[in-house]
Amino acid sequence: MKVKIGSSKIVRPLYDDGVAPGDAGEWVPLSVLDKVTYGEHVAIIYAFQPPNPPNAALELGLARALAAYREWAGRIGVGPDGQRSVLLNDAGARFVEATVDAPLSVSLPFGAPSPESRRLHPRIDAVVELLQVQLTRFSCGSLVVSFAGHHQIADGQATGNFLGAWGLATRRLPVYPIPVCDRGTRFAPRDPPLVEFPHREAEYKAAPARADTDGGEHDDEFFAAAEGKVKVHRMHLSKEFVARLKARASSGFPPSRRGYTTFQTVVAHLWRAITAALGLGAGMTTKVRISVNGRTRMRPPLPREYFGNVVLWAFPRADAGISGES
Repeated sequence: MKVKIGSSKIVRPLYDDGVAPGDAGEWVPLSVLDKVTYGEHVAIIYAFQPPNPPNAALELGLARALAAYREWAGRIGVGPDGQRSVLLNDAGARFVEATVDAPLSVSLPFGAPSPESRRLHPRIDAVVELLQVQLTRFSCGSLVVSFAGHHQIADGQATGNFLGAWGLATRRLPVYPIPVCDRGTRFAPRDPPLVEFPHREAEYKAAPARADTDGGEHDDEFFAAAEGKVKVHRMHLSKEFVARLKARASSGFPPSRRGYTTFQTVVAHLWRAITAALGLGAGMTTKVRISVNGRTRMRPPLPREYFGNVVLWAFPRADAGISGES
């Protein structure tokens, strides 16, 4: 699969009245939940069969959506108060157009990351744009949309809201949902501070100290070793298999009790299978790290339209003798 880049440009917000809000140039501090997530771009990819809207319509829709989701068009830096913040300067998002002289069916499935499949994504290293989009057209008329957004700007829920708004704007419909953008004040610390839970020992841990803190060759060796150990494996669980698994897991429940969800059932199945494959014996504690959308779990709850990060971590634990049982 040979990806040919046709153009690369900056798309800035397009306001209905042609005038930017009066807060242009404002610094919006990142929340505590923004700061503790990954400070890098996360790339996702979508493939669509024809018919598809032309690139010009997608570009116009992106500009309209950015007018509501302005933080994607800003830049991350250090604000006047010394805090890591987003500058609302409407500097814009990167918009890349590319083509592949072959049908999409020849290139699917993409499988493990490869140099060619990575070309379906815009570059995500050492870039200043907080949002990058690449549209890749295939000879059959199919379209692959790659979306690379800085994680400290938005979590999965917020990103999904934006993608939906972009789709509506592309069809010249009103942008929806309208984001709730109050990250700078939403999670203000209590005064005086009150620490009720051991977050440092649970979710957040300092990186281990080492002598060669300047990185260099040590970092190269570390990542080379890690790449040799981490394997990418894709598996397909059919609807029939998942249904049987859920029925088995929930068997014996009284009719009044709700059975396990698909997520609970599949995670438990994978947890048990991996524990058994590792050969861990009874008495050893195993755990799974699960990311949780905290919007509805906050008191009071946050609106689903909140734009930012509200990812909480759950760490269910079990004895290997239990989690590995067949």
